[in-house]
Amino acid sequence: MPGDKTGHKKHTKTTDAQKENASTLIATKLRGYYESIVEEGTPDHFLDLLERLDEAERKHKAK
Repeated sequence: MPGDKTGHKKHTKTTDAQKENASTLIATKLRGYYESIVEEGTPDHFLDLLERLDEAERKHKAK
């Protein structure tokens, strides 16, 4: 392993605590992204498209 300026080897082993902290940070970020998407809601044009698709499927099944 490369040494630092003092000639000591750098410690690169990830501890369990560091892994847990990283996992917690990732989970927190993902939860925040998910919540922001949920708060945005579904755009009206997408809801209209879904409604038209449902209507087309109902008409097709009625034949």
